[in-house]
Amino acid sequence: MSRMEGSPAMLDVLVVEDHADLAEEVVAYLRARGFTVRAAESGRAMDEAIAERRPDVILLDLGLPEEDGVSIARRLADAERPGDPGIAVVVITARGRVEDRILGLNAGADIYLVKPLDMRELEAAIAAVMRRRGGGQSPPEARPWRLEAARWRLLTPGGTAIALSEVEVKLLTPFFDAPEAVIERRVLAAHLAVDDRGIDLLLHRLRRKVESEAGEVLPLRTLRSRGYAFAAPVAS
Repeated sequence: MSRMEGSPAMLDVLVVEDHADLAEEVVAYLRARGFTVRAAESGRAMDEAIAERRPDVILLDLGLPEEDGVSIARRLADAERPGDPGIAVVVITARGRVEDRILGLNAGADIYLVKPLDMRELEAAIAAVMRRRGGGQSPPEARPWRLEAARWRLLTPGGTAIALSEVEVKLLTPFFDAPEAVIERRVLAAHLAVDDRGIDLLLHRLRRKVESEAGEVLPLRTLRSRGYAFAAPVAS
């Protein structure tokens, strides 16, 4: 039985994206949803990752360095063999013109998504293309992150309780009060009564604490020119 026919929670996704912040956000979200996820910043890095382990789905940016994503999509389509459906390709790009969509789909993309991405739409697109290819359903619900503000602690999906300071609770509260929202930098700075450097320092310390104590990555992402978002399921 192939991995695509097996447990849907084991879907292997390769994110081919040279924008580091976006790649990190996508990887963190999909891992929290139960996928196996890696990232590559170019076509060359993608080829190396495929040689190491073939993914079920590639999330492909078109505006890549060295080799354009359209060329990569064509290569992947040409590599398909009779009886082998090949690797599913979901294009994620800022190119939103109809002509670009047609070019991407004709190059071999299964689905074409335009940035900025909604992570829920991306997950639904992966599930849709895998159903279309006979790969089953989307992964089961992952355990969420939980903030217990009254007890000054953060519970990770793995079950570790992280003791928080008062300011760390204050930092996390807006993201748990408004799941999936993007909190603007100026709004967060006003909420915490600190400057930009103070926010960066708080985030750095909290990320290190979570990784050190739980061995998990805190999915609190910095979105360039937008603000911050918690890129994983949460619960109160």
